[in-house]
Amino acid sequence: MPRYIKIGLAITVAAAAVSLVYFVDIAQRLRAPETSDPESGFSEPEAPLYGPTDPPVEIRAFFPALSNDVLLRTRRLRIFGSESPENRSRQIVELLIAGADDDLLFGRLPEGTRLNHVFVSPEGTAYLDFNSALADNHPGGILPEQATLYAIVNSLAYNLPEIDRVKILIGGIEKETLAGHCMLILPLEPDLAISDMAQPQTTGPEWP
Repeated sequence: MPRYIKIGLAITVAAAAVSLVYFVDIAQRLRAPETSDPESGFSEPEAPLYGPTDPPVEIRAFFPALSNDVLLRTRRLRIFGSESPENRSRQIVELLIAGADDDLLFGRLPEGTRLNHVFVSPEGTAYLDFNSALADNHPGGILPEQATLYAIVNSLAYNLPEIDRVKILIGGIEKETLAGHCMLILPLEPDLAISDMAQPQTTGPEWP
């Protein structure tokens, strides 16, 4: 076989091999499952938030108030007494996201807010990772920002004995402020004095 024919065949085989690798890679990408967008702000919990035998438990949820006399107003609501503090935390935050139909309350957390992840450390710090809507859709202002943050912090720390302070993350990272005013660098401790509770109570509900 002439040499130029051998060279031509070798080039053809090499080109075919490269093309095969390329198309196999494209096919694998098309078959690969879609991954969730981290900025979508929502991820289903890996396990149910409570079991069928978990009893309903009354909590005191803190909501931003419309009036000027207090920053937060409390409402008695119910969650299920899961053994996991992360599950109870998520249930409480979901109540704050849903809001309350009450003329004395601002309503709910900023539109589109979702809780991505929650972790409670053995030292009593709850780490909450929200999607960007918590910050991006916030109207801003010192008092509204303070009300949003402490609605979360007070609702968790007051009702869950495992939580002493709350560290808030946005999109998995630290932000200096929520919307330009209230600092998020350090974990926040509860402040019941800015709520409608006349006397701060030292104990929340008892868990089974």
